[in-house]
Amino acid sequence: MIMHQTNHPHQTHPRTVAANPGLECSSGQTELLEWLQTARDWTPDTAPTWMERLRNEGVQLPPPENADESAIADLTLRLILSLAERSVYLTHTDHLSDRALYTYLVDTALALPAPPRQPGSIELIDLCPPYGHGIELMLACYASDDMRQQLSRKGISIPPRRPLSVDRDRTLPRPTGEPLQFD
Repeated sequence: MIMHQTNHPHQTHPRTVAANPGLECSSGQTELLEWLQTARDWTPDTAPTWMERLRNEGVQLPPPENADESAIADLTLRLILSLAERSVYLTHTDHLSDRALYTYLVDTALALPAPPRQPGSIELIDLCPPYGHGIELMLACYASDDMRQQLSRKGISIPPRRPLSVDRDRTLPRPTGEPLQFD
């Protein structure tokens, strides 16, 4: 049996940068330089949305209004996994049904222009952002009883506990395979 052995398993070889044929650098540097050129030229007015980008990459998903109720759970999972394959991850989704999550992602979050992705970067879509209505959702749905009590003792108005619609967050894909911690 012949096995290839290297002391540098992630060894890179010089490549020419497409935007500057006279510049040679490692493949990692080339990828970064090509991203930099794309990012400099990027404008939200002409950029594809996330949904357009997904469609261009072969992910075909129907608009929410055309999604059959019996298929919505599978469509939502397919969208979540398609995003994770592209290093886009979700958090705080348990307060939304599958239909509500799918609709929000397709019609709102992924309808925004998609900027060029820096090599090796990840993106997090937090469905309970730390501002505006997200604070109320966090306190009602996700904050621990201890946190709610502490805030209440300090005079902060706490909304009633709201039951979660689903138990999805603990199974969502993560960059490291571990749940994201926000404590």
